[in-house]
This record gives sequence, C-alpha cells and structure tokens, in this order.
Amino acid sequence: MSQSLTGLVHLLANAQCHLRTSTNWDGNHTQANAVLNYQNSKDARFDGSEAWCASVNDTNQFIIAGCEVPRTFVALSIQGRGDADQWVTSYKIRYSLDNVTWVDYRNGAAIQGSTDRNTVTTHFFDTPLRARSVAIHPLTWSGHVSLRFELYTQPTLSTFTQIGHVDSGANGVLNSGTGAREIVVPVTFPVTFSKVPEIALTFDLIDSTADESNQVRVEVEARNVTAKSFECVFKTWWHSKVYSLRGDWTASINE
Repeated sequence: MSQSLTGLVHLLANAQCHLRTSTNWDGNHTQANAVLNYQNSKDARFDGSEAWCASVNDTNQFIIAGCEVPRTFVALSIQGRGDADQWVTSYKIRYSLDNVTWVDYRNGAAIQGSTDRNTVTTHFFDTPLRARSVAIHPLTWSGHVSLRFELYTQPTLSTFTQIGHVDSGANGVLNSGTGAREIVVPVTFPVTFSKVPEIALTFDLIDSTADESNQVRVEVEARNVTAKSFECVFKTWWHSKVYSLRGDWTASINE
C-alpha cells in the first residue's frame, strides 16, 4: 500500500471516535490532551499536560480509540509529551471489530515509538485494519508513560439511493413498423445527487408480441446520466410489436 497520509481521515482531530484510558495521572493529564500536536495555554490551571499521562508506569497501561461503526485503519502516529521529557519508546497494538474479541497486531510485536517530545513517528499497518476499536499498549518509555497520537482511516462512505418507475406509454412507435425503434423518456431525480449516480433498470411489465417465426426483442438502458436526471430508453427491433413497457429504476452513489 502507498505510504502516504494524503486523503485519509484524521480520526482524533475530527472527533470521529471515543477515547478511554487505563489510568490518568489526574484530571489534568487525561485523554482529552492526547491528540497529536496538542499544546496547552501554558497555564496548568486550565489545560493540563500536553499529552495523556498514565498514573502508573507499567505495561498494563493503554489508551483506546473506539468508533460507533467499523472503520478501515491505515496508519498510526505517535508523539511524546510536549511540556516534559516523557514519551513512549515502543508499544503494541490490539484491535477489535466487535469490541468483544481482540486481536494482537503482528502477534503483539513491539512497534517503534517516540525518541523525543515532539517528533511524530508514523507506522503504516501491514494491511489496513478493519475494526471498531484500536488500543495502544505502551511497552517501554522514557521518563513516564505519556503520549499524543493520531489514527488515520479511509473515508467512510455512505450510500444514497433513489428509486422510481418509468413507463414507455401505450401504443407508441414501438408498436408499428420493423427494424430498430426506441422511445426516450426523461427522468428527473426527486433530489439532485452530489455527483453522477450509477443507474440500474429492470422491467416490471412487458406487453409485446412477435409473429410465430420471430422472437420478442425488448431492451431498456440509461443515457445521458447527470446528477439531476437521465434518459430512460426503451427499445425494440426486428418484427417485435411492443404495446407497453414499464420499468423500475434505482440510482445510487457512495458519498
């Protein structure tokens, strides 16, 4: 995979997750200060430390980022405490899709952490992790178990779909003559899409005949699709006689 953060969602910076910690040094050293590059106002009465700081220095400490829905995690950046010589030098990752069963990333192997207060160290996962929650477990540290971090995910897309019905009308040009014939029916979407959608068309009525030596031939397709509308094209050819065609359309985008 490409080793680039371009186009990825910064999960903590965009408030796209909940944070929980094993312990906090006190109310001024919590997960509220854990976002990458967090800086306080230099007045500890108000902002606290420039990092999450555990109350105990041992390998039982952790910080968890949990999401309401599954996300595709691509990378993690870690950083030390900005206002003191404290940082995590190595850590392991655990993750869960259902928040019941947890998986050790790389079987619990240590990942390189920080080497000073402010340098950002980024680890790209070997393959993107599909999970609801990701936990950082510090393994070694300098001075104290303290860190800032960011998780990067692929953008979450939702599907926007509109449906409708379309009719060729009765006893039109499809019901006489031979050779290729078509009727074009304009369709306007009830709500304008943010981009050009994909269109699916199905028949729910075919009222058509052909003589005993020929097949019935009908077709429907979408043309000139825009974010606002499309043309539904009903077709027949050869000796088919089509009194009426009716179809259903589905238009969808991911956004």
